[in-house]
Amino acid sequence: MGVPDKPPRSRVSGWNRSIVRGVRPNDLAGKAGEVAAELEERLVRGTYRFGEALSIYTLAEQFGASRQPVASAVLYLRSVGYLEIIPQVGCRVVAPTPQEVQDFFVMFSRTEGVIARFAAERHEPDEAAALIELAEELASNPFRSPDDRRAMGDGISIFHDRISAISRSRLLVERISNLRRIFRFYLNQSRVRPDPVNGPPTRINALRLTLAQTIAAREADAAECATEDYILGAISDWARVV
Repeated sequence: MGVPDKPPRSRVSGWNRSIVRGVRPNDLAGKAGEVAAELEERLVRGTYRFGEALSIYTLAEQFGASRQPVASAVLYLRSVGYLEIIPQVGCRVVAPTPQEVQDFFVMFSRTEGVIARFAAERHEPDEAAALIELAEELASNPFRSPDDRRAMGDGISIFHDRISAISRSRLLVERISNLRRIFRFYLNQSRVRPDPVNGPPTRINALRLTLAQTIAAREADAAECATEDYILGAISDWARVV
């Protein structure tokens, strides 16, 4: 079987800045969609903390909406994995144990590893060269200001957009998009405040470059392992840059 056709440059990879910059559009229409989008952004930013109770009545007042669209938004966010419904009480932010969070990170890293494996097997040479160039550019970010942090976040998103695109497995990428959103959500729950923008996240930068190099070398097994190292071996750096 030959390598699948090269995807159009405009194709959406499925990453959609969901880890570090914003959230994916939801599937709800009208006011419910607006409420869900804003609540999700608050959740991934860490505005609401693990276990925090949320009142549908209070949220309805905040958004100037009836309870119905807010309830629809809450049900949607429960389906993604942010909230849980408590009968006769209301809803609250999920509160996984530290072990459950770590288990999620392991599962997430292995899923992303499969995408990196496909990228190693299916990329075109110019795509791999661009990936390495971007990894080197990110490593040169001084990470000393909020602007540096935003640039780092955008660059990381583009880096993963490119891996997703050259994996040429759009269905897989779309299927795991929720995992990417929950990854950012869990990271933000553990972020140190104020945000530590105090010098480059050197470990994650080095691991990212290694990942790009293994993909370029078409070392599929190594790319899969490098992805797991990149995610699990630099959680503290991830929490700084998301």
